[in-house]
Amino acid sequence: MAKIPFLLGLTLLSRIVAVEIDDVFTVHPGPRDGGCDEQLGTLDQWLSEAIESVDTALLAIDDYNQDIRVRRSMSIFFGIANSGRLGSTGARVNAVAGVRANIEYIQSFFNHRINEETGVAHYNRDDYWLFCHSEFLSLQEPSWPALDYLAQEIRDQDDNQVPIMNIPDYAARLGEDPNNRPWWSGELTTLNGYYFSDTGASYCYDTELGLTAAIQPLRRGVDGQAENANPIASIILCPYSFDGSPRADSYRDANNLIHAGTNLADAVPKSATLLHEGFHAIFGAGDEGFLEDTEELYDIAACINVVSSDVTRARRNPENYIFFIAHMFHMRGEEEGEEPWSIHTQWDFQLQGLGQNRVMGAFHPPQ
Repeated sequence: MAKIPFLLGLTLLSRIVAVEIDDVFTVHPGPRDGGCDEQLGTLDQWLSEAIESVDTALLAIDDYNQDIRVRRSMSIFFGIANSGRLGSTGARVNAVAGVRANIEYIQSFFNHRINEETGVAHYNRDDYWLFCHSEFLSLQEPSWPALDYLAQEIRDQDDNQVPIMNIPDYAARLGEDPNNRPWWSGELTTLNGYYFSDTGASYCYDTELGLTAAIQPLRRGVDGQAENANPIASIILCPYSFDGSPRADSYRDANNLIHAGTNLADAVPKSATLLHEGFHAIFGAGDEGFLEDTEELYDIAACINVVSSDVTRARRNPENYIFFIAHMFHMRGEEEGEEPWSIHTQWDFQLQGLGQNRVMGAFHPPQ
């Protein structure tokens, strides 16, 4: 009988090595201008919850053949047919392994895993920035001189300034939406690059939870023309995600609120925002990445229903992973005193309702 490949020692690494938020991200400092100083304790808690929940989800997938509840959940959220145990080959084996691999990438990222041979982290924190507001971005005009990663003006071979709108990649980004504007991140931070959006610094002044943006630094090429440096994945967590969101403050609090029939969507804690954005940061967007912006699905009914119409979209939608991971953690988590991830009661969840009224309702599994 084939078993999904995994390394148990890696799955349990988070319980041995303490990881803090500034191990994983370059965290923008300060109490203002997108700084996270006032939220560091909460962010460390969110990171711990994310690690614990991802570990539990991976162990659940490793029990795919033995636990029908895992098979049901993976069928609901990822469209992997619940037709019994896996064989050694075939589409189901590949689908389960693919979902597991995506979650394991997140585990490696949040654990700041080090390559034992090279001593270098799999993910360089310099490539992943974390902000706690969008106000660090400064609006620019497309006709202004383009700046490089040292915040110096880009000039051509004749020593003429190169406007932002004359950089081919930037012109393409500006052309994606007539409302797009260039926003510079280097005025209030040490991250020198551009972000293209219609909202920019005003993004967080509402009920937004967060987003992940690719900040594109420039550098001078050998011919004096501008060229792209490595893009920076910047996660922006909005104040609403900390203070205004109706989500529970921890997995412990969420679990204590569950009763028979509670929708799984109402049992997802605030830390899931960091986990959601982690999928964007690691996998990016486009054909090889995960969904973003208007393509994304957030409502649990939409995440469930899309499985029957576009299973590829379901497997690339971050919130499908969030709901699956939350299901596994409330179902298989353990009581650990006052830890924020302590689970007092183990709950299973099942489909209820039809169409846009679909939910995953809580129930006690038979003992």
